[in-house]
Amino acid sequence: MTDSSGKTKLTFGFLNRFYAPSTSDTLSAYHTGLSLLKQAEQTGLTTGWVAQHHFHTETGALPSPLVWLAHAAQHTRHIRLGTAVVILPLEPALRLAEDAAVVGVLSDGRLELGLGKGFDAESFDHFNIPIEDRNKRYDDHIVTLTNALAGENIIDNLVLSPPVPELVHKIWESSRNSRAIAERGNGLILAPQPSDKSSHSLLIEQYLNTWYSQNPQKPVRIAFMRAIIPGADKKTVESEIGSDILRYVRRFIPEASANNLQTYLRNTGVLWGHPDEIIQDLSQDPTLGSISHFAAQVQTFSTHADQASHRLRLYTEQIVPAINSLFGGA
Repeated sequence: MTDSSGKTKLTFGFLNRFYAPSTSDTLSAYHTGLSLLKQAEQTGLTTGWVAQHHFHTETGALPSPLVWLAHAAQHTRHIRLGTAVVILPLEPALRLAEDAAVVGVLSDGRLELGLGKGFDAESFDHFNIPIEDRNKRYDDHIVTLTNALAGENIIDNLVLSPPVPELVHKIWESSRNSRAIAERGNGLILAPQPSDKSSHSLLIEQYLNTWYSQNPQKPVRIAFMRAIIPGADKKTVESEIGSDILRYVRRFIPEASANNLQTYLRNTGVLWGHPDEIIQDLSQDPTLGSISHFAAQVQTFSTHADQASHRLRLYTEQIVPAINSLFGGA
């Protein structure tokens, strides 16, 4: 999005991973997700992003994000609807194009199609796809998907129906190959991780250099998604999310201890505490000077609906205006 001067305007959204402690909580997670999306629309956020998880991995309860977004499109009017992300190597590219086209039509053009390679070996195993093939499958599928959305012939003069050529300009990718993303003219999604890792700066630099060499007249599209957990203060938030963070970290570090909770929070890219503390941390993040869209994840594994709504309100009412003041002229 650009302002009247043609400069990139910073926009804001939120990311819902549809956490559900057990599969019996799935319907509740879907209802809460719709309530949060409506709240986000009412408070002026531009985009609601949803994540895909197969087989309840990481307790994510949404394996078919486009189906859910088709439902959400009928209960909202203005907010954009994004996938962050669909695991492209696990999807038949033409079927994904068809599903995305239908959602694009039903939502009056509000779909933002975020794609990724995936990393969960268990999901690849269950789909009977070797995870070591994911890079080649991704590269092949992104070409097929893009060509279909663009309206090119698929076979024997058959083309995608319904036609949605504008969706080609609403593709986002979460990948370390940021040069290729820019070459394709797609948006770059930066996944949540500590801002002090050089990879963010390098990915952005590579993306921008390639983007401006090929698309000098087009505004850049870089979305930064970050876990933002606001509350009364750091200790209060730690008491609310500490067990969730340890549960996650112990997948990789079985001996993880509560004594190192703050280290794990920082290492997983979480910003937590009073909104003023979060704003102070964000003010020191040079990454935000280059992005066009900022989206916050406000939920962890055991967050209940009222907590999520409260955190989303703190984010939209206090943190968003501060970020916009600091970096809105990007």
